[in-house]
Amino acid sequence: MESHQSPSTNSSSNGQKNIMPNIDVARSWSSQTLVREQDALVYQLPREAIAQIDQALGFARANGLTVETMEQEDFRIPALARALPDLRHRLDAGRGIVILRGLDAESFSEADAEIVTWGIGNYFGRPIRQGLEKDRRFFTVTDRGVENKDPTRIGATAKISAMHSDNGCLEPRPPCYVGLFCYRQAVSGGESMLISAQTVHDVIADERPDLLPLFFQEYHFRPPHLHVWPAGEPTIIKPILEAHSDELRIHYARVMIEPGMELAETPLNDVQREALDYLDSVLAREDLYFQYQLNDGEMLIFNNLALLHGRKAFTSDHNGGRILKRIWMWRRHIGPGDDPVALDHAEFGLK
Repeated sequence: MESHQSPSTNSSSNGQKNIMPNIDVARSWSSQTLVREQDALVYQLPREAIAQIDQALGFARANGLTVETMEQEDFRIPALARALPDLRHRLDAGRGIVILRGLDAESFSEADAEIVTWGIGNYFGRPIRQGLEKDRRFFTVTDRGVENKDPTRIGATAKISAMHSDNGCLEPRPPCYVGLFCYRQAVSGGESMLISAQTVHDVIADERPDLLPLFFQEYHFRPPHLHVWPAGEPTIIKPILEAHSDELRIHYARVMIEPGMELAETPLNDVQREALDYLDSVLAREDLYFQYQLNDGEMLIFNNLALLHGRKAFTSDHNGGRILKRIWMWRRHIGPGDDPVALDHAEFGLK
């Protein structure tokens, strides 16, 4: 677990004490800001890195490796490794977004795309599981063409996906980064949407400072049914906004909070419901979120702790249309990393 710092409190104009972390200028951005800076979000893979990816993929094919049997020793990209300190800095301390370009998705089978997604993601952080029986190393975001009654499985449909964070409910903490490799874009629609926690915080502090403390309170999140331990707790408890020493973090999924609070027999009260309704209205403002249409072969990587993401509805075709390969990653370079001794000290408070 990474270091935690209690949020500071300042007096608001109405005399109430509100939780007000220091404003992170790099994270306080609007749609217009990122549209102007869009080119700076892109990292063009150098030819050397692309050749190394092709070589690693050839090794996997020749030896019958799959995304389930790959290990990091099997997929080496030293040319990408040279760029990782800068790319991680963009995710951790910059705008929180990186767009990788240069891969030829048409030359990949879908199984190849999964291996490449995992191989690249492994350089950014430790890939973590997304399911117990399936989706262990990746999840395919696509319209499966069947009726979906689970609101937490919106990634299996072509419907609009409201702003949310990926919560990684099988693990003790959510993924730090999310990666989305575009194997095939939609016929139309399907634009990715991203909004900064700091921007959301600043808007709330300016417009509704009376509601701000409610977002730092803890809520019960009900995990998706595929992300539940058979013998685990029925809900996960955490705040929506959380101030750490290194960043303001956000955890949100309205479709998980309302049923989670009901399951915990602490249903949302009128003020909490007003706060979440207001938050949803802020997240829907087009002037606040960055919108980007992923093209075939591009990979979007973003800071899942500092940003929320969503997706516009899209149109499928007879081949299934839009296919993205999603990977979740923990940061290795911040906090205790992978060392089990350091993890136990951090997560269990060992002295």
